[in-house]
Amino acid sequence: MFSKFTTIFRQLSVAMVLSVMAAQAIGAGALAIDGHQGGQYGFAYNLASLQQAEKKAMKDCGNGCQVVLPFENGCAAFAADQSGESKAYGWGSLKTLPESQNRAMAACQARGGKNCKIKASGCNKS
Repeated sequence: MFSKFTTIFRQLSVAMVLSVMAAQAIGAGALAIDGHQGGQYGFAYNLASLQQAEKKAMKDCGNGCQVVLPFENGCAAFAADQSGESKAYGWGSLKTLPESQNRAMAACQARGGKNCKIKASGCNKS
């Protein structure tokens, strides 16, 4: 009887450890941009929490910025067209990096960008 409880306890312990490991594997990221549609930006990914990611993105961006894209798991990208007087920008967050980059480029072009470029991108480990 005691060995049966020991076996069950071990199985539960292993399940708990695996759950904690899985929860820790989830990454968090954030994009912050300034009021000039991305002339300044901060991008963070693969951090332990959204709070940490937002804090890093804001620090990297500087004054006058705000977080516009917090994301967990998956990928994100930021595109901007700062050629000439253009202030077009866009971002995307999807499962893969190419999908995220395509979404960011499409959003930048939809805002009138003619020379949009990916400025930042990355994927959280999951």
